[in-house]
Amino acid sequence: MVDLFFASAVHLFEPHILVLMVLGVTVGLIFGALPGLSATMALALLLPVTFAMEPDAGIAMLVATYIGGVSGGLVAATLLRIPGTPSSIATTFDGYPLARKGQAIKALATGMVASAVGGLLGLAVLVGFAPVVARFAIQFGAAEYTALTIAALVLVVVLSESNLLKGLLAALLGLSLSMVGFAPIGSAQRFSFGSIDLLAGIGIIPFMVGLFAIAQIIREITEPGTRVKGKLDLKGTGIQLSEFVANGVNMVRSAAIGIAIGVLPGIGGSASNLVAYGAARSASRKPEEFGKGSLEGIYAAETANNASVGGALLPLLTLGIPGDGVTAILIGGFTIHGLQPGPLLFRNEPELIATIYAAFLLATLALLVVQLLTIKMFPRVLLIPRHYLVPVLTLLMVVGVYVGEYRIFDVWLMLGFGIVGYLLERYGFPLGPMVLGFVLGTIFETNMRRALMFADGDWSTFVTRPISATLLAAATVLLGFSIRNLLKARSRRQTAS
Repeated sequence: MVDLFFASAVHLFEPHILVLMVLGVTVGLIFGALPGLSATMALALLLPVTFAMEPDAGIAMLVATYIGGVSGGLVAATLLRIPGTPSSIATTFDGYPLARKGQAIKALATGMVASAVGGLLGLAVLVGFAPVVARFAIQFGAAEYTALTIAALVLVVVLSESNLLKGLLAALLGLSLSMVGFAPIGSAQRFSFGSIDLLAGIGIIPFMVGLFAIAQIIREITEPGTRVKGKLDLKGTGIQLSEFVANGVNMVRSAAIGIAIGVLPGIGGSASNLVAYGAARSASRKPEEFGKGSLEGIYAAETANNASVGGALLPLLTLGIPGDGVTAILIGGFTIHGLQPGPLLFRNEPELIATIYAAFLLATLALLVVQLLTIKMFPRVLLIPRHYLVPVLTLLMVVGVYVGEYRIFDVWLMLGFGIVGYLLERYGFPLGPMVLGFVLGTIFETNMRRALMFADGDWSTFVTRPISATLLAAATVLLGFSIRNLLKARSRRQTAS
């Protein structure tokens, strides 16, 4: 496989394939950066184009588009507090405050380097442990998925230690919103209030764009003081070797989280960046800096979401099971060329597997080069007068949300969630727990009901299965530590007063 890998890498340097990969990375970056668009839409757009290509060229371009799309949301998340994709939600928590301090180059460069590291670590696991990880992933049944979502939701406490009650309420609100529409099992109508549009549920795009982007637009209009503090620093690369080395453990931990969540079908990068961010804050020596421009938070979020790409490709290549919506479209790319992902692909098409690995590596490196070469262009967005910037951003958001499902109702949902997001933050409710609750709500409900159906209603199934019991125990320990830290902090405040 090593010989094939290097041979494939050399093959991908052929001019026409290299041009296709750069095109894929660029399209992915653009779709990832624009609010409402996503890597899924970028791949759906380019998929028919690959029909006339050779399999290696077509698959290489799609992989490059996937990687570019995941990283594209970094720019808007950092500069405008608008997550271009669900996988960049946690990046807004610290990237935007750091950019507002005049250190936009530092915030962007940190995220770009972290993205590259996450991608490379995800590739390393994909190459070295694909069969092993895939065999472990297939052991996850309904009970294990339920326990996993509970463990992730417990991070609500970590994300909102300063106000446990508000964090829990935000998470419950997110869970409640995920239950709007038809029930995933049984198809009962819930919380639709007689509206046909609500029967389909609430889409992640209008929810996310409204909660963050529209809320930010409202803030820009109503709070004139939210300008860049100090002089905008556009010198240097923004990266210090000491900071990079200091975040080594953080990046490895975040990559592990991203890979582990990416492997599991249906969860993906939209949850991995939030979970990694919570884990980084819990393990940090300076948790009070999170949300104020912490480099640890940026490293964690961006490393995890790119590492999840390698994780999502694991079940696709080894079992033929898509890890997320993007890899589901990639299966279409394989099918177009008469290929069937799965165990036989490794035996029958080892050259193609090596090509995918090489394309992953080259696309990650090309993406980093493109981002660093253009890094000084993006921060100037912060200097654009808001009476020009706000209308353009609003138009992009409306178009982006509308083209998702071609429903004007989604635009109204986006505006409604914008008002909700603005009010929640104004009164101290964290958005992270709400997003995590919304993303994991359907997964939690579906798998909990399936687990109980398989066990004939016996709730002990969640603690008698080794993997689910371990996950629940970890969640309990995490909750205990979080409560202990909260009580200690309260005790210190009382002593000081």
